Amino acid sequence: MPDFSIDYGALHNVQAQMHELADAADSGGASGVFKEVGEATSSERKALFGSSDLSYAFNLFYTRSSSRTKQAKDGLSELADTFSGVADAFFNADAQLSSAAGLMSGSIGLDEWKNDKAAYDAWQNDKNAWDAYLHDIGASDYFAEHPDADIGTVCNADDAPGWCDTWINDDDAPTDPGPAPEKPADTPPTSYTYEDEQGKVDVTVELDDDYNVMKETSTITTPDGQSYTSVTTYDSAPQLITPENGDSFDARDYTMETTYADGSKTTTEVVINDDGSGTMTTTDADGNTTVSTRPGPDDDWSEPEEDEE
Repeated sequence: MPDFSIDYGALHNVQAQMHELADAADSGGASGVFKEVGEATSSERKALFGSSDLSYAFNLFYTRSSSRTKQAKDGLSELADTFSGVADAFFNADAQLSSAAGLMSGSIGLDEWKNDKAAYDAWQNDKNAWDAYLHDIGASDYFAEHPDADIGTVCNADDAPGWCDTWINDDDAPTDPGPAPEKPADTPPTSYTYEDEQGKVDVTVELDDDYNVMKETSTITTPDGQSYTSVTTYDSAPQLITPENGDSFDARDYTMETTYADGSKTTTEVVINDDGSGTMTTTDADGNTTVSTRPGPDDDWSEPEEDEE
């Protein structure tokens, strides 16, 4: 079997840069006049553009643009933490066996499913509000007969329907949500299998009612039939903390139990404090205990030291 090595510092550097990208996405990518106009009221935009049609078109573009980039923040943050998780897993387990760690959140497609579901649910809520508004102003029948019509174009025509006056003068009118995004599957993905000449990886996760991962189980099988299983159990749903000057981090505790091919087990208990510092205690099959610490959420875990107790 070949030996494996990994640069933990490089992984944590990737994590930090990914968090910076997530923070940029959280702003929606908007700044300057573009942001000022995008966050203006409907009447202010109409006055600026001199046209309800242009005001509507700009608002639709701004809303779609900012919402898409904001949706990326959570995914980028979770991906960044995955890099950190990979480094920690390699650091605390046999390198040959741990080389498949960190696959769970990204490879099973759960993060993508959650983002797609959030986008579809948001669109559905907007669609319900839009349909209710059309009904209130008496425009439902028109759009049932002309499903592809654009309200801005319709209401700026010389022969605009009578209900257009209501829409034009309504500063609080909802926005047409446009076509539906692709609807995700009704149930989230909870398993993943990958196999190549290096072996096979089977991953399953257990979720709570909010689709948070509460338990992760991975089984890695080598080409010669040897396997190990790692089970990570979280003590709670994600406990996100955002420091005054720093990136958000998950402060929940967790336990990782690894069962090796010979049946021996190693247990690692991780305790994360509210300031992001933490203690990682690992007990091997012989009962020997080592302890690693970190001073903050963005710091590396220290080299493990034997517990003298």
